[in-house]
Amino acid sequence: MILVVDIGNTRIKWACVSGRDLVDPGEAVHERIPGAALESLDRAVQGRPDRVVAVNVAGEGFVSAFKEMVKRRWDLVPEFVTTEHRGHGIRCAYADPSRMGSDRWVALIAGFRLAAGAACVIDAGTAVTLDAVDSGGRHLGGVILAGPRVIAAALDRQTSGIGETRGHSRPAQGAAVLGITTDEAVAKGAMLGLAGALDRAVSAVAGDLDEQPAVFLTGGDATRLSPWLETTCEYRPHLVLEGLGSIAGELDLCPQGR
Repeated sequence: MILVVDIGNTRIKWACVSGRDLVDPGEAVHERIPGAALESLDRAVQGRPDRVVAVNVAGEGFVSAFKEMVKRRWDLVPEFVTTEHRGHGIRCAYADPSRMGSDRWVALIAGFRLAAGAACVIDAGTAVTLDAVDSGGRHLGGVILAGPRVIAAALDRQTSGIGETRGHSRPAQGAAVLGITTDEAVAKGAMLGLAGALDRAVSAVAGDLDEQPAVFLTGGDATRLSPWLETTCEYRPHLVLEGLGSIAGELDLCPQGR
């Protein structure tokens, strides 16, 4: 059994890979309560994993505690996946791959293997990212956008308390995309701006490649963002974990599994 762990900016997510499937996926918020998040992980994993394969974008503070827990609990050293110039069938577009978040790299590997060709991966979390790869495994680059909560927080800092996106983010048609309260205007503006930018990016990639890439959507705000997108997406809530399982050699990602 392999334990795969995605340590993001806000949440830690995990699953076990057993029998070529993800088993018992779970998650916990670590942003303000790191100890409780690690306790949740500790309680969730039954038995001793043979390996712990992880990806981290949260910085070293939380990761140090994570390493200590893994050592104490299972006497293991976590294996961290990092972005490479070339690996797992993909050539990174970044001159300095260390500047590309390793979670984006892992998700892109998963998307490429699921599509068996050109793919775009949208990860809607604290930041919203899109990365694209062509059918030959050439990473075309990506975009990074502020997520809806970041947009609201920025507006709240720079204005007199108008930053709010909760409760008014459902999609609308026609002039109903406009808000009739300040909260609604902030929420709808955030979602409309994100969706419009992502739709345009996918369209630009498709035009350049002269084919429609498969588009995969993941991340904590994915279900919130999905109704606003005109692009057809396949929702994969555990795409980063699937990528880690595939990189570890235990999870077979192929078009037939979609």
